Amino acid sequence: MSEARYIYAGMMGEGNTPLVESVHLGPSLGIRLFFKLEMCNPSGSYKDRFIAAQVREFQKNKVNACVATSSGNTGSALAAFCARYGILCAIFVNEFAPAGKLLQMQAHGARVFRVRDFITSPAVTQNVFARLSGMAQEHSVPLVVSAYRYCPDGMRGVESIALELSEQCGNRLDHVFVPVGGGGLFTAVCRGFSRSPVHPKVHAVQPEGCATVVSAFREKREEIRPVESTTRISGLAVPYDIDAGSALRALRKSGGEAIGIPDGEVFAAQKRMLREEGIWCEPAGAAALAGCLKACRQGRIEAGESVVCLVTGHGFKDPDSLSEAAQENVISLISEEGINADLLEVRG
Repeated sequence: MSEARYIYAGMMGEGNTPLVESVHLGPSLGIRLFFKLEMCNPSGSYKDRFIAAQVREFQKNKVNACVATSSGNTGSALAAFCARYGILCAIFVNEFAPAGKLLQMQAHGARVFRVRDFITSPAVTQNVFARLSGMAQEHSVPLVVSAYRYCPDGMRGVESIALELSEQCGNRLDHVFVPVGGGGLFTAVCRGFSRSPVHPKVHAVQPEGCATVVSAFREKREEIRPVESTTRISGLAVPYDIDAGSALRALRKSGGEAIGIPDGEVFAAQKRMLREEGIWCEPAGAAALAGCLKACRQGRIEAGESVVCLVTGHGFKDPDSLSEAAQENVISLISEEGINADLLEVRG
């Protein structure tokens, strides 16, 4: 892969994230596998691209306060940028948002409210959006949601991911695997590639417990039907159509596949990234790899093809998800006399 020439002028250093080649998983699968480390953005996720573009619009329009909804990463990014640029923000999250993301929001000074049944229930979620939209309109403040439906200017900032990949990959990129929650990220990546000389197949990876796009694709439906979300993958639990409809249309146009993944396979992929690649990502950040592994098992990727998995968020966002992997590697308390070569599993 070539060095990136596309340069995104960031507000806090967002963008231009590394593309690193797999050292174990790719060779074992017989493919050239790369990870786009969006976890290296300032607040630890790709949402910094969205918020940076949105805050630019705030500055143009002299906005000094906003309200937002978030499953976690949008709120973390918004809180950071608002702290830097002197904007007040109130963020409404679901009651199960990971502690790491909530701590980021709180530490940056955002007002944070957890809303019972928000995100998991389609009816409650729609009511929350309606209430917040009305409140924002009444008080003349913007409502920040990481979706083209609500914030198209901000979402255009996310399209830079595809432009960077186009430069980093040169003329050879066959497949890109993208986690899907609300559908905005997937839509943005496809729109970015529509303006680039590189046109890979872009695959949508979604938890089976919240398969809005996947179910519509499989059933050859045009409309997105609301679902009761049961997934434990924070960030990918969006139970009704925000940008899912546009993601579905982009998916069909790209020639990609819709891949539903059980939560267990996502957590297993997260563990493999930790143990085999040294990459610490949150579960949603491992969903793309889980989809890639499934596609390989099903013979959808040919030997030698170049594949990119988007790693959308850092592991510090959801430390509880590391518990199982960490507990398998027990820390022992010993005395100084107990230090000897027998403690090493592998001797040089």
